[in-house]
Amino acid sequence: MTQSLIGLRTTPHGGRSLFPIQPIAEGTSIFTCEAPFAHVIYKDYRREVCAQCFAYAASTFRRIGDPRTWSIRSCRVTAETVWFCTDECKVTWESGVIGPLIADINALLGKAKIATRRNSARDGYDPILPNGPPAQITQDYIDKAWADVEELVSSRARLSSYCSTMNLEDMELEISRSVASAIVQRYVFDHRLASLATSSIISTLDPWTEVLDLQSSELSNVSLRPYILAAHLRVYAFLCHSLPKHLRLYVPTARHILARDTGNAFGIWDGDHRDEMLGWGLWVGASYFNHSCCPNVKKTRVGRTIHFTTSRSVEIGEELCISYIDTSQAIAQRRQDLENSWFFKCGCQRCQSEEPNGASPH
Repeated sequence: MTQSLIGLRTTPHGGRSLFPIQPIAEGTSIFTCEAPFAHVIYKDYRREVCAQCFAYAASTFRRIGDPRTWSIRSCRVTAETVWFCTDECKVTWESGVIGPLIADINALLGKAKIATRRNSARDGYDPILPNGPPAQITQDYIDKAWADVEELVSSRARLSSYCSTMNLEDMELEISRSVASAIVQRYVFDHRLASLATSSIISTLDPWTEVLDLQSSELSNVSLRPYILAAHLRVYAFLCHSLPKHLRLYVPTARHILARDTGNAFGIWDGDHRDEMLGWGLWVGASYFNHSCCPNVKKTRVGRTIHFTTSRSVEIGEELCISYIDTSQAIAQRRQDLENSWFFKCGCQRCQSEEPNGASPH
């Protein structure tokens, strides 16, 4: 990133956002976010997605007849098998610290999930939120639910008993893997085991501080999807039970990540066509770009890195915005998609011009 081109400013509508501090020409690279702080590739795609660069073996850009899975792999006794598109990616991954540590943890989580299936005949009953959500979700209700699960995990005997019959669902395991990747990042940073690839927007050398600086959407998310609270609490209990002792200190990371993941994470797609979502990742610095249905910035992922480039010339005072959704849709569908996933009703210039009868979005 050319540091002198952009700056962070508070806005009345979208928290903090990025603005140019001088005129920027079309096609200018304004920011690069090198790697996700947390990420997961869905189980069904792990043989098809390179663990290092996220290249997709079944991409439409590959030739007809090319294999639809990668053949290069890393197999270690303590770790899950991971796949690579090239020997170079394998060497890069194996020479690092974070990738192999995450693979070790993912192997533990996979085995622990199998163990949760023992004696799992609960007939739908789960002691986490046994009465179900109330009609009106409040922050106090969410805080109480988290306090209750904290009490549960404080007893190793109760926690072990609960986890042995919880029957963790597949998507809950995917969420657990994403959170665990963030925990590994924190552990590596705190113990100076490696230099993390950070792309700081705010003035900090601590990537975790930057994560906490992101906007939480916990209340909005649970209000829209009440079932997600129980899933997050189960993920928390599962991680408390399954992670090795040296990482348990970081399990409170889970709530902070889960509160910021929805609304800040980016999908890991198969390419510009966005036909297949392969997983998701939390590129922290990238989350400062707000949305517009007439964006002036384009994001492109190359390997693990997301590049942001102006799609037209931008003047001082114009907010730098990307698009979170398919902007070819009609205004009603665009707003529904944004409200469902990012919890706001878009009031960008385009939406205001397309508003029926000139009604205000606010």
